[in-house]
Amino acid sequence: MSVPDAASRLCTACGLCCSGVLFDLVRLQPGDSVPQLQRLGMKLRRKTTKPWFPQPCQFLKNGACEIYEHRPTRCRLFECQQLRRLKEGETTEQDASAMIGLARRMVADIEALLPPLALGSQPPTLGERVSAALEEKPDLKLQRLHNRLKRLLDREFRVLG
Repeated sequence: MSVPDAASRLCTACGLCCSGVLFDLVRLQPGDSVPQLQRLGMKLRRKTTKPWFPQPCQFLKNGACEIYEHRPTRCRLFECQQLRRLKEGETTEQDASAMIGLARRMVADIEALLPPLALGSQPPTLGERVSAALEEKPDLKLQRLHNRLKRLLDREFRVLG
């Protein structure tokens, strides 16, 4: 078993970096081709002059990136903590897979407490959905679950600092 194969299996089983769970948006980098990404159908936005795209990514389908060969620089370079630990020999594919499973179950538990998504427009991130639901009707269980998920993501997935 090679580490690149294991990393590929973990990424396609996870998708948290593209699904609006880990991040709200992705900023394009100087080497990214805005015209090429727009030709592929990416809906870019601009803050001042820097282009970005919202999460969840419109190109994430069944755990895979539909524009993988043309994905932006940040997408190419990002490695979550689970992948980094796997490459460093600090975790196994099985343990990383279990951590991904735990995070995905927590996301599913939170989504079960949220109102259904409206069809048509760009779906909001999980955090945005939770905030809107809590603003409409405070729910201590939802708040606790979301806080637990955020702590898990910070500890096991996000690359902080």
